[in-house]
Amino acid sequence: MAYSYEHNPTNADAKPLYNDSIFKIWNWFDDRWSCSDWITWHKANVVKYGLQKANEKFLHEWDDLALISNTADCRNLNYAFRDYAKKNGFYDGLGSIITGDIIGGVTDVSHNVAGGISGASKVFKIVLPIVLLVVVVFAIVYLSKGMKSIKK
Repeated sequence: MAYSYEHNPTNADAKPLYNDSIFKIWNWFDDRWSCSDWITWHKANVVKYGLQKANEKFLHEWDDLALISNTADCRNLNYAFRDYAKKNGFYDGLGSIITGDIIGGVTDVSHNVAGGISGASKVFKIVLPIVLLVVVVFAIVYLSKGMKSIKK
């Protein structure tokens, strides 16, 4: 999206665009910043002012978000944003908008469960054929002993 200079996230002195009113949340087609725009703006601030000042500016602007804002999804649902915020030391300052900690926790759990299932499927691809081979060998041995006892 093309922003004017005063709202361009590459400008460290830009004013972020966000829903500044609870009544604007229904306008999904406005010019609010995306999660990646917020990251871009933070990076520009780090370059110009250093990490500590960048974090302070970021959190000050973040605090002005509407209580119910789709930008709040950055903290709760956007992994790239959350990882960036944690690596740069301002994640905890983002606060819990609505039920952010619960939503964030649920998304972490679902992400970890999906990763566990993926890892388990890799293990099963190796273990399952081995288990089946062992079962077949034991079945053959067992059946061959049974056949010998029948012949006697």
